Parts: sequence; C-alpha cells; structure tokens
Amino acid sequence: MKPCDDYHQFNNHIKSSKQILITAHQYPDTDALGSCISLAEALSEDKTVKVWITKGDAKEWEYLPKPSYVEKDFPHDFKFDTCIVCDCSNLERVDQHEHIQNSAHSFTTINIDHHADNNFFGDINLVKSISSVGELLFEMFTELGIPISPMMATCLYAAISFDTGRFAYSNVTNKTLTSASQLVTLGANPHHITQSMEENKSERDFQLIKIAIDNLVINKNQGFAYTTIPKKSPKGSIKIIDFIRQLKDIDLLIVFQELQSKLVKVNLRSKSDVNVSKIAQQFGGGGHNKAAGIVFNKDLETCQLELLQYIQSR
Repeated sequence: MKPCDDYHQFNNHIKSSKQILITAHQYPDTDALGSCISLAEALSEDKTVKVWITKGDAKEWEYLPKPSYVEKDFPHDFKFDTCIVCDCSNLERVDQHEHIQNSAHSFTTINIDHHADNNFFGDINLVKSISSVGELLFEMFTELGIPISPMMATCLYAAISFDTGRFAYSNVTNKTLTSASQLVTLGANPHHITQSMEENKSERDFQLIKIAIDNLVINKNQGFAYTTIPKKSPKGSIKIIDFIRQLKDIDLLIVFQELQSKLVKVNLRSKSDVNVSKIAQQFGGGGHNKAAGIVFNKDLETCQLELLQYIQSR
C-alpha cells in the first residue's frame, strides 16, 4: 500500500472505533510522547481515549500539555477496541506490554512507526521512512483533513524537533522543514519549544555531565567512545548521548546507564555508516540506523564486556 492508502485504512477503522488506548515504547522520548498526545487530541472529540505512558514525568516534557487522559498505570477496566502503538518497532518494546497481550477482550492493533527494523506487528501498519512519528502524523492529519489545534501543533513540532536534533540530523528533508513551517503557522512556538528543550538544565544535569566526562573512554583506533552512568549518580533529564556525540573524529558513541544492579539501559549513536540498529538487535534492542537502544537485564560489567567485545570483533 502507498502511505496515503494506509492513512485511509486507518481512518476507515477509526470511524467505527469507540474506545482507544494509545501507548509508546519504554523510556519514551519527546517524539513518542508528543505523538501520543497529538493523536489522542485528534481522536478524543467523539471517542474515549486513554494514553498509557508508564514513565512520562521526565523534566524535559514539562512544557508539553498533559491532558487528563494520560495515565501512568495500565487501565485494566478500560475495554479498548483499538490499541495504537506509536514510535515502537515491536510490541515487546512497550513497557509492561504483557498487559496488552493478556487483555481478555478483542481489539485491533495499529502500529505507527518510522524505525527501519519495525516488524509490522499491527493489524494495521503505518510504517514509513521519515524523520519522526511527529512528521508522519502531521502528514496523515493533512491527508485526512483532520484539524490541527495549536496544542497538537506544539506536540508535533516538539516531536519532529527532538528526533531531528533540532533539524540538524541527516533524517531532515525538505518535507520535514515544510511540515515544521506549517506547524508554526498552526500555533507552534519554535523559540519556546527549543528553549524548553535546551535551556532547562539543572545543577544535577551538570553533575551528570561531569560524571560522563570522568568516565569517558575513547578508542581512537576503532573510532568509538563510551561512558558509564552508575546507578548512584544523581537523576537528571539531560541526554548524555547527545553531549558526547559532539566528540570529533569518533563515529560510534555509547552510553551505559545503570538503572538497577541488573538493569542497564544503553544508548548508541552513529555519525558514519555504522548501523547501530543492527548492533542493538544482537542484544534484543533496536532503533534506527544511526540511533538505537538496548535494555540489558544483566549487571553493568557483563553488559559492557559483551557489547564492547561484539563491537570490536565486527
């Protein structure tokens, strides 16, 4: 199907839907959250909609609207007939996905995503190579004639801006910039959104930066660098991976963040032709060619040993 055909298939299903659950991947970012909220807002006029985001209280999202339909706990009593999963390459990447899989009632799953490793797990799949789910939704809303309110425009612009590194990454196209321009016309405020994203660093964020620098290991011969954020580190909202990717002449960047004694979150970024999605898939993770993630249920030392050995053996 062409993308516009997929959009109309989505629309035809939604017309008969009454109760909709919207969710996204674990540790959701601004593209995931902004997309979920804008989609919920678009559908909530004549539907009952709930957005289930288990960890959606990060500081960098404070400037986004958080309507009453956003919930942290799975709504067990909500008999949804449609489940929309945003920005997620497979259902297993949804935190506590078993709640969805074990639902006793029947429902249709809609998969809305832009990751190259998406496994088309939905009954309806809106998967496209595009900068962000935010841009995909803007394209779909425009195609279907769905009005975009200033609130939705803010969420979509923030989603696109986040996943394009403030329009600096290689995933930016002329359509991306045109979409962003139209969202500004519809009510998004670029200065406010960018300022909220970039100029909100706390003292703890700077302490995290110091820890990241102190723990930084650079392998110039193989063109990669990594740093470690131990579990005892202060909690902050800054994305350390975006900070260390500024290293000159280093193509592959890795951040190991120890969440618990046997729970480690890993972020990978590539500035060259290294496909970090394929690396992540070797360890049960996934993502984009140049940005991917892994969650290890192992201790930090084991995670680092396994991943770094794999990278150096390629």
